[in-house]
Amino acid sequence: MAAPLKTVAGLITTRPWAILAALMALTVFFGLGSTRLADQAGDSAFLPEESDVVHANQRLSEEFPDSAGLTKVSLIFRGDPLTPEGLDHIDRAVAAALSEPSVAERLARTNAVSSPAGILARILSTDDLASVSQEAIDAAVRRIESDPELEEVRVAFQSLVNAEGGDQGVARAVLRLRELGDPDALERAELDARDAAEAVTGPLAVRALSPATTNEETEEATGSSMTILMFVALLVIAALLYAFMRSVTDLALAVVGLGLAIVWALGAQGWIGPNGLGWIGPPNRITTMVPIILIGLCVDYAIQTTGHYREQRGHGHSIRTSARLGLLAVALPLTLAAGTTVVSFLTNLAGPIPATADFGVAAGVGVSAGLIVMLMLVPAATVLIDEFKEAKGWLRYPRPLAGAIPGAGKAIELAGKAVARRPSIFLAAVMVMTVVLGAAASNLETEFDSRDFLPSGGESIEDLETLDAAFGGQTEVVNVLVEAELTETRTVLNLIDFSEAIEDDLRRPTGVATGVRLSLGLLLADWTTDDGTPGDNFDPTLQALAESADDGIRVDPVQVQAILDRVAELDPEGFEQVAVVDPNGPDALIIQFEALTGDQDRTAEMVQDLNGLWFGGREQLTATSGEITALEITSAMADSQTDSIVITMVASLIVLGIFFSLTERRPSLAAIAVGPIVLVLVWVLGTMALLGIPYNVVTALITALSIGIGVDYTIHVIHRFTEEHRKGADIAETVRVTLSTTGAALLGSALTTGLGFAVLAFSPLTPFQQFGFVTAITISYALLASMLVVPPAMVVWAAYQDWQAEARRRELLGADTSPGDGTGTT
Repeated sequence: MAAPLKTVAGLITTRPWAILAALMALTVFFGLGSTRLADQAGDSAFLPEESDVVHANQRLSEEFPDSAGLTKVSLIFRGDPLTPEGLDHIDRAVAAALSEPSVAERLARTNAVSSPAGILARILSTDDLASVSQEAIDAAVRRIESDPELEEVRVAFQSLVNAEGGDQGVARAVLRLRELGDPDALERAELDARDAAEAVTGPLAVRALSPATTNEETEEATGSSMTILMFVALLVIAALLYAFMRSVTDLALAVVGLGLAIVWALGAQGWIGPNGLGWIGPPNRITTMVPIILIGLCVDYAIQTTGHYREQRGHGHSIRTSARLGLLAVALPLTLAAGTTVVSFLTNLAGPIPATADFGVAAGVGVSAGLIVMLMLVPAATVLIDEFKEAKGWLRYPRPLAGAIPGAGKAIELAGKAVARRPSIFLAAVMVMTVVLGAAASNLETEFDSRDFLPSGGESIEDLETLDAAFGGQTEVVNVLVEAELTETRTVLNLIDFSEAIEDDLRRPTGVATGVRLSLGLLLADWTTDDGTPGDNFDPTLQALAESADDGIRVDPVQVQAILDRVAELDPEGFEQVAVVDPNGPDALIIQFEALTGDQDRTAEMVQDLNGLWFGGREQLTATSGEITALEITSAMADSQTDSIVITMVASLIVLGIFFSLTERRPSLAAIAVGPIVLVLVWVLGTMALLGIPYNVVTALITALSIGIGVDYTIHVIHRFTEEHRKGADIAETVRVTLSTTGAALLGSALTTGLGFAVLAFSPLTPFQQFGFVTAITISYALLASMLVVPPAMVVWAAYQDWQAEARRRELLGADTSPGDGTGTT
């Protein structure tokens, strides 16, 4: 292992111009790759690929393109809506949205438009609401509220208008649009409806809310804010680096290296993404954090490389020799630390969520790129710059990084002496801390709230809060897929029981906001009920078939098939929207209603209730919606991150075990490197619980990542300790030197890395704020573990190694090793 490293280090320090040329060529290559980055993926990227919800969504999209891909555009009107001018404004805004061709062709076949202006226009029998008096409007509203015959109208009207605030009233109109197999066209239709409605002037303030508008706002906020935060992180780290290094040259090299690492990482995403090799999916909301993660992690590589170079210069070596020796000293521990970090990222590939898997690949590739860039750029450029300074007589004596933070070196040195003298005290304190925070971790909340991914203080959040206050929340379409043989007696009875429960106010599941809006049962009821209206859908033959099919005990399968055939003959388009008869497998039906959003516990209870209402096989019924998808993500994330932690632990132990076997012939050092990080993980989860930070799709990433970050610090301490111990220093001196040199450098590294992540606290997205904060906590705990846990463990390890060495020495010398004779080893 040493020979290849010496060859590489020699090449970098003796051929610096060639190394820099290679770096620039690779940067151009990756820069071209960044032009191939695809557009950002939506929430579907977070849905587990093998889940029942994914299967249901796929079949619904294939079998029911006209009805399953249904979305809502809510036009929100603020002001006094129940005036002639207000109602006219609502009516004109809705008409403008419906006049857009992209909107008109995608209107749902039933319940396409809900509007308070439309309801009052029908009550008042007028098409010109602007000409209606205020008295007539007030009278119509009173009639809606009091007439028992208008019960359904009253429920619909109250869900659309809250005018109690007068000028602060709120009304909404809802447009329901179909996907028709083209999600991009649906998104354009939603935005067209927004633009048309908001362009209509009147006394009310108009704004549109839909998946497309929230996605647009989130993408704009995420893109712009992450770019700004990236530069803020660079500025913060640049200021800290200058304070530590006191060298503009070293600062510039570190910043340039970070910039190159980001270009390489983004370019790699482009080359291996959908517009390149197709190995990963498009960027998503969490991959946007990769540049900031690289800034936080890769700056350590620059600090360690520069610090070891200065240390060798301080020993009196020449520039090139110092660069070579410094690179040799730092290459192994940095590569090992970066390797465990990459492994921690790549464990996301074992999970079922595409977005986190892509994040793992993007971050892992980025960290690898950052390591390569820093190990090549910093020593090669330093050689050229310092040799130029030396020729000009400008080269100064190197300032050790150990003294970069005033007083830190001395404090850490004193801590090292205390640890060496009383290791048991520190280990006991660590155990107490672990027990306390471990108990707190048992109360950690697991959740995924899609609203957290909306920009804080943005229009979408404001609109959702308005709907919450005015109408008790926003609703979403829930599609229930039933896969069963329609002609089976039990299936028909189950469908009847299920639909009746949805319609029954007493049996309706928690969170369900409306009765059934679309189903085979509604279609059948439409064609078998004669309301006397000319042109009404009614077929006496079908009515007779329906009546004869049920004798009050069981349903006749032959008659059911006859009913299905007759409905399909009478209304082929309507039948295709609700049922598919599959001769090669189970038939498919869709049942559609609306449910409240914004409360994950309520949604979980609703799903449980829906499953309980279906008396067939559990695999026959699957409910899908945005909130149900969030539940699926939460469950999958919790399971996958548990697996990721185990995989990362095992992989780290194997890699480090092999490394320490080859370099130190002491594989047991792997346990000392990884063991303290288990404590760090417990501390992090316990702190999250105490601070009320949930374990969600973003913060869960830090659990496996904490192993990669923490091992970085423990490896550096172990590597330096073994180096000093090999020189023959006693254990107390070994601990002192290790912490006063490597420990002080790690303190500076932790500060820069932690503050680099801390800038995420200014992200407009709550999960990113939490991620930045939790990562900063993780880095602090990892540093604490490397200072308080690793040295005592190494003291015990070194004492045991010394005892073994002495025992072997005595055995070789032929000394009497029997215990108790006063001369042997005990």
